[in-house]
Order: sequence, then C-alpha cells, then structure tokens
Amino acid sequence: MPLKMKILNQVGTPASGVLFLFFLSIYAFTMSGRIFYGDEMEKYRVAQSIVDRGDLSFRPTQMRSWIGTDGRNYSAYELGQTVVQVPFYALGRIAQHLFPQPDVNLVTMLVVGLMNPILMALACLVLFRIGMTLGFRPWTSLLLTLAFGLGTVAWPYSRGFTREPLLTVLMLLTMYAVVRFSKTQDDRWLIAAGAAAGYLVFTKFIQGALVAVFVVYILIAILDNQRRLGAKPSRIFRAQVKGLVLFGVVALAFMAVQSLYAWLRFGTLCGGIAGSKSAPTSWISGVAAVTRPEQVAWRVLLSSEKSIFLYSPPVLLFFVSWFPWFRAKPKEALLCLGLVLVSVAGVLARFDGDGGSWWATRYLVQITPLLLIPSGVLLELAETRTRRFWTAIFALLVALGIVVSAVGAFTNDREYLDVTGNGTHLFGQVDYLRHGVFDSLLLYLSPVGWPFQVNPYAIVLLVAIVFFGTAIVGWLRRGFTPAAVSPRWALVSLVLLVELAGFGVWVVAPYAQVRAAQGNTRFVAANLLLSDGRKQEASALYLKAVDYGTFYTQQGVARIEELIPRARGEPILAADLIHQVEAAESARIEEDDETTISGHRSLRVSIPPGKDANANAMTDWIPVEPNTTYELSGWIKTVAVYGTSYAVVSLYEDDGAWKNSGKVDLVTTDETGGWSLFRRVITSKPTTRRFMVSAGLWNTYGTVWIDGVELARK
Repeated sequence: MPLKMKILNQVGTPASGVLFLFFLSIYAFTMSGRIFYGDEMEKYRVAQSIVDRGDLSFRPTQMRSWIGTDGRNYSAYELGQTVVQVPFYALGRIAQHLFPQPDVNLVTMLVVGLMNPILMALACLVLFRIGMTLGFRPWTSLLLTLAFGLGTVAWPYSRGFTREPLLTVLMLLTMYAVVRFSKTQDDRWLIAAGAAAGYLVFTKFIQGALVAVFVVYILIAILDNQRRLGAKPSRIFRAQVKGLVLFGVVALAFMAVQSLYAWLRFGTLCGGIAGSKSAPTSWISGVAAVTRPEQVAWRVLLSSEKSIFLYSPPVLLFFVSWFPWFRAKPKEALLCLGLVLVSVAGVLARFDGDGGSWWATRYLVQITPLLLIPSGVLLELAETRTRRFWTAIFALLVALGIVVSAVGAFTNDREYLDVTGNGTHLFGQVDYLRHGVFDSLLLYLSPVGWPFQVNPYAIVLLVAIVFFGTAIVGWLRRGFTPAAVSPRWALVSLVLLVELAGFGVWVVAPYAQVRAAQGNTRFVAANLLLSDGRKQEASALYLKAVDYGTFYTQQGVARIEELIPRARGEPILAADLIHQVEAAESARIEEDDETTISGHRSLRVSIPPGKDANANAMTDWIPVEPNTTYELSGWIKTVAVYGTSYAVVSLYEDDGAWKNSGKVDLVTTDETGGWSLFRRVITSKPTTRRFMVSAGLWNTYGTVWIDGVELARK
C-alpha cells in the first residue's frame, strides 16, 4: 500500500473528508476574494449590517438598492445568501482584529470569499453521495464527482460571490433527501428535503418552480410504496397528504420569513421576495415581455460565447445516457429530467437568460450535476468493449472540460468587461491568458527578476491537492470502497485548520502586498498587450495596475500619460488646494508626502469614522476666459469612505463679482479604491471670469487623497 494511503487509513480519514479537502484546496487556490458586481455587493452589505449594527438596511451606495418605507436603503434580493454570509463576515471581523487593515472590508471580503469555495466543495460531496444512493458503484460516483468539480462550470463559479454555488448545494441536497426518502420511507428525509427546498427558494425565489418537480416525485414515491404494501386509495391519499405536510411545513416557514423580511422593508408581504421591490407576478411578467427565447436558446445551447456544452463538455453525454438510465431507474431519471427542463425553461423566459457578461451560462450552473448523473450508466455497462469506449469518451470530455474550466478559474469576467466593453467568453480569455492577463490571489507576474512569483499559501494548497489527489487516484486504480475507511475526522480537521491559518498568515495579513503583486500582473500584461499594438486594452490595464497599487506605479502612470495624454496646463499642487479650508473640528486637511502619485505632495483629507461631516480644501480663484473649453484632470484615492455621501472634487465658476455662479462635481467616489484618474472637459459660461477647485469629503467620513491636478485650456 502506498505511503499516502497508509497515512490516510491510519489517521482515520473518511472518504468524504478527502473529497471535500481536495476540492476545497483547488477552489481556494483560484478564489478571487473581491466583489466585482453590484448585486453581490448588495447582499454582502446586508450581511455586514446584520453583524455590525443588527440592522437590515445599509448605507446608500452607487450600487442598486431600494428605498424602504422608513426612507432607508434596502436590498431587493432574497435573504438566503446573506444569512450564509453572516458567519463568514463575523469571522472576517475577528481576522481584521488579528490582521488589521485600513478598511475592514478588505479583510471581511476575503473571508466571505471563502464561502463559495466551501459551498462548491460541499456540492461535490453531495453529488458523490447522490451517486452512491442511486446505486452507482463508488468508483463511478467518484468519477462523476471529479467530472463535475473540475470539468464543468462548477470550478469557475467557485471563485466569486454569486449565488450559484449555494443554489447548487441546496438543489442537490433536496434531490439527495427525496431519493433517500423514496428508498427508506423515513419521514425525516422529507423534513430534510423540505428544509433544503425551502432554503433554495429563500435564496432565489424563481427556484420555486423546481419545488413542484420534487413534490411530484414525492407523491409518486409514496404511491409506489403504498401500492407495494397493498394500501387502499384512502390510505394512499392520507400518506401523500402527510408527506406533503412534512415536506412543506419547513419550506413554508422559510417563505414566511421572506415575507416578513419584505414587510419590514417595503410594507408588503409580496414585494421584495423575488429580487425586486415589485410583486413576483409583476416582475415575472415584466421580464417575460421583453424576452427572446429563440435567441437565448441559441446562445445557451449552441453559441461559442455561452454554450453549456462548450463550457461543461462532459454534459454532452446526457443525451446518450439518459434513456438507458430511464430504463433502469425511471423515477429518478424523470426527476432529473424534470429539474433540467424547468430550469432551462426559466432561463429561456429571461431576456438575460444567457448570463450576460458572466462566464458561460450563469443561470444553468446548478443543473450541471444533473446533466452529468446519467453518464454513470455508461461507465457501468455490462459489455466490456462498449463500457471502455464510453469511459474513454467520458475521460476525453472531462479532460477538455478541465482545460476550459481552468481558463475560467484563472480569469476575471468583470475585468474582461471593463477592459474590452464586451462580455467574457472562452476564446477571448484564452487570448488574454496568452498575454498574461489572469486574476489570482496566489500567482503573479513581475516585470523584473524571476517573471513568475508564487505566494507561500499556494505551496500549502498544492501540497494538500497533491496529497489528497494521489489518494483519490489510488482509489480509482484499486477500486474504491468507502466502508474500508474509518469515520474519524482527525486529518480533515487538521488540514482545514492549517489551510485557514495559512490563509490568514500569507493572504490576509500581507494583503496590501498581495494587491500590489496583483497590480504587477496587470502591469506586465499591459506591457505585453502594448507590444502587440493593442493600446486601448493596455491603457485600461495600466489603470488597473495603478489602482491595485503595483510596485511600478510611476512607470504605469508614465505609460498612461503616453497612451491617453491629458491636456497639459498649470499644475494645482496640494499647497494650492489648501488656500482655503472649510472643515469640521474633527477633520484633518494636510499635505502628504508619503501617499503620492505625482512625486509632489498630495492633498489628504480625513474625517474619523462613525459620524458624517464635511471637510473641503479650495484653491484661490483662477482667472479664466468666458465661453472657453478647459480640461481639469488629476488622480484620486480613497480609503474607508463609508458615510452617507462621498469624496468629491468640484469646480466652481462665477463672473468675478460673485454672480452668475455655477458648480459641477467632476468626480465623486466612496468606499476604498486605489489611485484613479479623473478628467473632465468643461466649457465656461459666457459670463464666467474665474474658476475655483474644491476637493474633500462631503457628508461622510474616511480618507481621500488628491494629486496631480491640472487645469488646461483645450
């Protein structure tokens, strides 16, 4: 017996623990740790508010939100994902205490970012148990699990903050529970199924359509069992009613909580339970009115940008394997098919059913394992030659899927959208990877010295991946019998603690350096794109490199000035900006020679957290010509601007006699962001004789830096 297998058996490692840690280590290796989309940010903000303030509202942001009956900002989304995020956010607060960062959200987002890797690893584990429950051999169940976890969209979707991993776990848990009930007629499985299904709808209301499929399966399972017992119709009816009550009581309890949540926000039991302030029927009819199902069908099934078969190649075998599976297990095959068809119908009914700018078809992620399950019959065919043929095809599709999924796992769909203006797709991201454009917390590029750098935490994860991966390969080669493995969890707990500790020591604690190294990757990628003459994309990546805080900020700024030059004019230094100040007593307005991007001192304006206030620095009046075009540009950086309003740079104008005045906000920003270029072209009024530039914080708190400001006549 190989050494790894001896170790695993001696310390009593369960098969479930090995699978969970194997997938978790892979998913943690490729996690993003940062929220890039507004809807994900919205759910995160509610979890933050629950932990920090015991409240459901959150501060106004530039993201989408809704005004409640009490005048405060609320999320329109369901509560399910937020509730799961709450313990992760609380753990992030503890991590912030141990490894303090200037903005608590830098740490808490990282820790909440562990949620989806954990959930998707759990989804793999549940799929494995489903395979066993359906009667597949352990070897087959293991292959199906590996195919799903590595060769489909499961891997790319484990890295972010979307609801899809949670939806996948909940749907698989519901399926596992109803199948177990069908086999055992143990009512506890009905209660478990109801809890999972209820939380599925609690997480995303539109998933309620799937509940009907589960209900039909439960009724058929009860009918079959009662008929085997020779029960009369009246008894069958009572048994079915009892089953529905056991299944529905917990599910309806979740809906009651969701309705209460809607009432607290919007004063209605129906509004705000389906990702919109309006009632679900209004939202559904509104979406259906603008959908083009034939276009969505083309994109999600056949297009090179979104096809589920391109991004999850192993699911192609669904069409070959479902019919023989139906002959062997008709109830389960119909359950699987029903869930797939209802989910696809829901996608076709949406105008954005293809998932928009997201990787692959986002809204079909949760049915991907269902499309894989029937393939198990091909791996267990009685005729040896046919079985080997389909096993080889299965292995080939899985290998192709691993390559495709790895591209998605190491790239950033939001960054692709920001740089190109287009939704992400496989071939575009392959091209970007070829130019060094990838997104990783643990792997970086550098323009000097050794070109490829590795975070020590990557080594920890790679050791775990190799260790547990070798054990899994050993199981596949020798035949896998889970019963031979002890149920103790000693090694699982130890490895999990080591991985969490390593995450804190090598990612959370030095997060500023991690971000800078990620910026270095963007800087190198921008250089490679520029060498190919792709100036627009290079410019966008140089800007991102500077935003991330690359160690090569000055070189990045120089390239930006070459590629997207600003109009040159008179520099407005920090000393010029503080000619006049208007600030609350608690505020500080000063020159800063440490945090700068121009090489000169920057303007730093800060207000202690906790209470909104104003703090503004203003230049003296600057003579200008009337009816003339000017450009005002510069750089702005913020840390923890989380009050009611925002950091702002404004321009005032008048006729020199305090009349015919005007004001325009050139840039407003909040939260935490690296150095960002702003520029605005302004045409003075016919009566204007002078400008004044103002910069600072308005009705908020936090810190803002302004640097490199120039006013130029066009």
